[in-house]
Parts: sequence; structure tokens; C-alpha cells
Amino acid sequence: MFRKRLIIAFVVAGYVSIGGDRHSQALAFLPPEPSAEAKARVLKDRQRKYNSIFPGNTPDDVLEPLLQEVGVWDADVELYVGEHEKQPVRKTGIQTNRLVSKGRYMLNDFRYTDGSYEGTGLWGWDAYHNRYSGIWMDGDHYLVRHDIGYFDHASKTIHWEADTLQPDGVTTRLRITERFAGTSRTFQMDLMDASTGVFNKLIFMKFTKRAG
Repeated sequence: MFRKRLIIAFVVAGYVSIGGDRHSQALAFLPPEPSAEAKARVLKDRQRKYNSIFPGNTPDDVLEPLLQEVGVWDADVELYVGEHEKQPVRKTGIQTNRLVSKGRYMLNDFRYTDGSYEGTGLWGWDAYHNRYSGIWMDGDHYLVRHDIGYFDHASKTIHWEADTLQPDGVTTRLRITERFAGTSRTFQMDLMDASTGVFNKLIFMKFTKRAG
């Protein structure tokens, strides 16, 4: 019995020794630990990238579409909902838009004059993603819609996209096109039918800016 234990002990010791040698060999192939200077350089590069979100590194023209929206606007609304032969359903609305947070973001307040709808939005330039980002909430849904937008300076048009839900709970896509023309602007929202991938007009609004 003693002899068997001794043999087992030698076998185990040899296995550990071999394993230890392999472990040492594996460590030899690992890359060396970066120096303190290299770590500092990487951190500095990250800080430079992060600093690009600050106004000093952002052109003023990113505020152009926000400035185009400022003011109180009367809206003529067309809703493409319900029975096709009864479309569009017509409404009127008022939108009050003002710049907030030192004038860098737009706060939208919109409602139908008959009180049947009310919504609130907040949006602005998102330097981290190099695009416009916004949220929209209204009294008809428990949904904070997240919008991403791109502005074409030549045509004074901003294009938005967002995910949303169909009435049956299926995820689908919204596309919004807003065109600015001084004291008037248009807003069209198209909703994708998830079963076909086809976008259909859901809302069209024409806004007229109030004087003053």
C-alpha cells in the first residue's frame, strides 16, 4: 500500500511539474504590460474625443433647424387613419416651440385645439452620435419615442426615423420629414406596415408661424 501511494505521489508531482512548465511557456507569449506613458496617451486620446461634444468644438450651424422651429405656430392637420373613404380626418392645432438649456435644445409643446391630443418633444444636436436626437411623448401612449435625425442645409429639410409599435404590438418604423420655409413649414409622418415593409402616410401638417 505504501508503495502504491509513493508511485501516485511521483506521478502527481510529475504532472504538476509539466503543467507548471507549460504555464510558464504560455506566459512568455503574453504581450507585455503597457507602460504608464502608453496608458496616459490612450486616456488622453479618449479625452480628446470626449471633448468634441462641447460647444467650442461644434459648429454653430447645427442650431439652424432648431432656430427655424422657434415660435408659436398654427397647424392644419390631416390624419390618415380609420376608414379610407373618410380620410383625411382634419384637425387644427397649436405648437409652441422654445429653446432651452442655454439655447441648445428645442422644447416642443403641441396640442389640438379641440383638446383631443397633446404631446411634448425635446430634441437637439447629439455630437456623440454626430446627428440630431430627440424624444417624443404624448397623452395617448405610454411610450417615450426615440428619434434620430439628419438635416439637409441645402433643402432646409430634416429627416427623422424612429421605432414604434403597431396597434397589434408588432414593432415597426416611423419616418418624419419636416421642411422649413421661413414663416411656414410642413411635417409629414409615414408609418411602415410591418407585414409588407411599405410606408404609408399617417399625418400631414402645415404650420404657419404667428407674428411676433
